[in-house]
Amino acid sequence: MNDEPNNFFSDKLDGAPHPMLAKKIIGHGSQKLSFLHSFASNRLPQCWLLAGDMGVGKASFAWLITKFLLTTKYQPADLKIDLNESNVNEILEPQSGNTLNRIISGSEQRVYIVRRGYNEKRKAFFKNISIEDIRKLQSYCSLSIADGGKRIIIIDTADDLNKSSSNALLKLLEEPPKNTIFLLISHQPNLLLPTLKSRCQKLSFSNLDQTDLGAVLSAIGCKIEPSEEVSLSILSKGSAGAACKYINANCINLYRDILNLASSLPNLNTNKISQLSQNYFAKAKPSEFVIFLEMMQHFFSRLCKTGVMQTPVLPSVTDNEAKIMINLCPNLKSARLWSEAANITLAKLNKGYLLNIDIESLILDAFIYLEKCYLTIYHARTANES
Repeated sequence: MNDEPNNFFSDKLDGAPHPMLAKKIIGHGSQKLSFLHSFASNRLPQCWLLAGDMGVGKASFAWLITKFLLTTKYQPADLKIDLNESNVNEILEPQSGNTLNRIISGSEQRVYIVRRGYNEKRKAFFKNISIEDIRKLQSYCSLSIADGGKRIIIIDTADDLNKSSSNALLKLLEEPPKNTIFLLISHQPNLLLPTLKSRCQKLSFSNLDQTDLGAVLSAIGCKIEPSEEVSLSILSKGSAGAACKYINANCINLYRDILNLASSLPNLNTNKISQLSQNYFAKAKPSEFVIFLEMMQHFFSRLCKTGVMQTPVLPSVTDNEAKIMINLCPNLKSARLWSEAANITLAKLNKGYLLNIDIESLILDAFIYLEKCYLTIYHARTANES
């Protein structure tokens, strides 16, 4: 396995355990069946593209089949049975032993991870997987496998490849080493090189429904109140990674506070903005403001959809969301105006944060601008109605 400081993993989502620790995969039954059918037919593709939104379980799936391939007692002929969703989890369960222990500890030599490295000087991850990272992978692939078995290469994520590293990887995939399985994880497969995608068997992962999302969160130790399950499922869009992050950041209350500020327009209470800043941004961590931007994006998206459909988006995130949204944006014309306001507001927030402008000032300025937008939209609406 590649050498890298254990404390710095670009393939680990904040607030969630590393996917290598996953003991089972909840949901994604058709993907499990597709993989096992390929294994049972002895026609296992050497290159797989695991595609879907961030945090839905693609990396956990990659680690699950890594453990399966390196620890399983089954041969392809053993699985000439009726594979179905009731038996796949039992079949895919990794076998306990030294190999599994080495995989989990990161010391198994037949597993190689390609991910963005950590820049010690800047205390941040590099922007891309570099061509040097792929050259190291090429050197690894030139080595023989100790026991003659399989080895697994996980690229998390292929989206982080730049043009040079993409082309270098493509050359490797054109003639992949014998008994080597490549697992490419991608949140945005449409941005990958078409020639790279053409070398892979694609498995598409859907977002989790509310039941599966709740089960995943329970399995990884993220606690949520039953009354907030629907709200979290909506805001996270079925992504366990996003849901875990939102739980830790108290995002449901943050979204509720954004709604309440919006509902006060055009009588904005600046004291409430100051309180919001103190409640959520006291530590001034970059991740906190990024989450605020995500909640603002959710707000604007649901606001504009309300106007386009001329009815609230259901189910609601909060009890009063539907009433607030339909009051702010009752029709298509309002939706167009709010959409323009959203683009300007989010751009100003992003730019201001990059320039290190005080967060409370940024948020205050954003809502003062939205107050002006509300008055413009309200006057346009009343003029049409008169």
